Amino acid sequence: MYLRGLLAIGFSIILIGCADTGMLTKDVKPIVSDNYVIWKEDQSYQVKRGIGVLWTEGLKKGVYKPELENEMGTYYRGPESCVTQFMGEGSMGPFEGGVWIPKDRINRKPRIYYYFNFNQETVNKVSPLVGLMLAGSVGDITFVPKVEEKTFLDSINVTNLPLSP
Repeated sequence: MYLRGLLAIGFSIILIGCADTGMLTKDVKPIVSDNYVIWKEDQSYQVKRGIGVLWTEGLKKGVYKPELENEMGTYYRGPESCVTQFMGEGSMGPFEGGVWIPKDRINRKPRIYYYFNFNQETVNKVSPLVGLMLAGSVGDITFVPKVEEKTFLDSINVTNLPLSP
């Protein structure tokens, strides 16, 4: 029963996080650029959502290179399984993805994105119907919900300097 409750809360928050991202994912196109973002250490932040559940979200260390772009911003893809997300002690990932950096950094903040996926076996234990509903979204760009507090995302530096060995 506890697992069902956690999954229900998790999927609700994921859906809420998707609600405001329509313009951010509209008309994305591949991009070729020498720019990149690099983290020498894993990065994360914690935030309480919903009924006070503590979430820990972050990105693994590595080089994040531009992969997609639209009029709203650029998607910097990180190393394999770089997006981490925990609801309490339960892992919701890891996921493939990276960081989206808006072109308008005054009115918008960078956000973590990932390619939606889920553990079919775990979801089917809770509800096969939920598994069927989620299956159509696998591979969609999904954003971690907005965070109002200051996080490592607020101090991102994009560069095109040569990478040192």
